[in-house]
Amino acid sequence: YEIYQCDWSSDVCSSDLPEQVAHHRLPQHVPLPPSRARDRRTLYGSWRFRLVDHPGLVDPAWVGGAAPAQARSTSGRAWTDITVPGNWTVPGAFPHGDQPDDHPHYTNVQMPFPGPPPALPERVATGIYRRTLDIPRRWRGRRIVLHVGGAESVHWVFVNGSWCGYGTDSRLPSEYDITDLVHDGENDLSLVVARFSAQSYVEDQDQWWMAGLHREVHVRAEAAVHIADVRIDAGLKSDGSTGTLRVTTRVETNGGAQMPRGWTTRVEVSSPEDKVVFAGSAAVFAETWAYVFAGHDAIIQTDVPRVKPWSAELPHRYLVTVTLVDDKGRDAETVRQWTGFRRVEIAGRDLLVNGRRIMVRGVNRHDHHPDRGKAVTPEDMRADIVLMKQHNVNAVRCSHYPNDPRFLDLCDELGLYVIDEANVESHAWNTSLCHDPRYRTTIMSRITRMVERDKNHPSV
Repeated sequence: YEIYQCDWSSDVCSSDLPEQVAHHRLPQHVPLPPSRARDRRTLYGSWRFRLVDHPGLVDPAWVGGAAPAQARSTSGRAWTDITVPGNWTVPGAFPHGDQPDDHPHYTNVQMPFPGPPPALPERVATGIYRRTLDIPRRWRGRRIVLHVGGAESVHWVFVNGSWCGYGTDSRLPSEYDITDLVHDGENDLSLVVARFSAQSYVEDQDQWWMAGLHREVHVRAEAAVHIADVRIDAGLKSDGSTGTLRVTTRVETNGGAQMPRGWTTRVEVSSPEDKVVFAGSAAVFAETWAYVFAGHDAIIQTDVPRVKPWSAELPHRYLVTVTLVDDKGRDAETVRQWTGFRRVEIAGRDLLVNGRRIMVRGVNRHDHHPDRGKAVTPEDMRADIVLMKQHNVNAVRCSHYPNDPRFLDLCDELGLYVIDEANVESHAWNTSLCHDPRYRTTIMSRITRMVERDKNHPSV
C-alpha cells in the first residue's frame, strides 16, 4: 500500500479511516473566479482512464511521469478515454472504449455493502484519471492551485508522479497548492478516485450511487498578495427599504509571507439597474498583535438606503465588486459576488421574509441527469428551476448535499428559497453513527465547509 509515496497503513491518507478528512487541502471559501481569464485553465474534456478493483491495485507507473501505457492491466481493462466532468458508472461514459463492469446502484435506506462502519467491501472500484497540464510561463512567481469540484467518493492527487494530497466529501470542492510540483510547460496530472470509503457511511442517502469526477476541475494562478475570501452580510431593516451591508474581505499572502502595509480594498455595490448605490474603501489589517489577530481582513460596514429586497417572488440582486489595491494605489485584483438584501425571522409559528409571512411550497432535488449521472450542466439546472417556477414551487431542498454552486447562483437569480444540506446522512446507521466519535471530524467538517462555500447566497 505504499504506492502513493505515503504509507497507506498509516493515518496519512487511508480511505478506510473515517477520521481522515483531508491532507494538504486548502481552506474552503466562496467561489472566486479570477478577474483575468488567463489566470484560470479549465480541465474539461477528455482524460485517460483505467479502472481497477481496489486502490491497492494501482500500479505506481500509472500515476508517474511516464506516458500512460497501452497494455492491459491484470484485471483485463485497458486505458481508455473518459469525459470530465462525468461518472464512469453511467452507460456511454466511454465512447471509444469498453464499458467497465461497474454500474449505478440505487439504495434507499440500506448501504450497498453490509458494514458495519467503517468496514468496506472486498471490491472498491477505483478509477485512475490522467492528463497533461500546461502551465504558462507567465504564471511564474504565482501560487498554482488545483480545484477538484466533486469526486465520488474520495480522491488522491498526483502531480508529475509526486503525491500532492487527499480529499473527502464528494459534494464540495477540494483545492491543493501544487506550486512546488509543477514547472513551465507540460506537466502530468493524475487523480485516483475510489468509489467507496469510510466516508460513504455518511453519504448513504436515498439516491443513485455513482462514481468519478462529476464536477469541474481547473487550475488557477494567484498573485503573491490576493483575495482569499469575501463574506457578504446583507440584511434589511424593519422599514423594509434600508439595507444593512457588511463586506469582509480576507487577504492572504503566498507561503505565509509578511503582509505588506498600505494595501486597501475598494467596494462598489450596483443595483439591479446597474447603478452604483454604494462605494467605499477599507484598509487591510496587517498587524499581528498577540491574542487578537484574526487574519488580514478589510471590513466595510454601512447602510444602503432605498434598496429593493430579495425574495423568491421578487429576486432583486445587487452586484458587489471588491477590488484589492496595493500600496502604490494600483488595482491588483477584482472579484465579484451577487447578494440580496433580505431579513428572515421566525415569529411564533410563522416564517417571515422581509417582515411578511410566507408559505413554503417546496420540492426535493438531486444533482442528477438520466444520461450523465451527477454531471449536471447549467442548462440542466436552469430547466429544473424553470419547471419548478411554472408549477408554483417557491423552495427547493438540496437533498441531501451541497448542490453544484452554479445551481445556487440560479436560485438567487430566478428566485427560490433553498434548504442547503451538508452531505451528512447515515440512513442505514442513523441511530448509531451520530454517536461514533470516529465520525465527529467528518460531520463537523462537512457542515462548516458547506457554510463557508455558500454563505453569500440570499436564496439559502
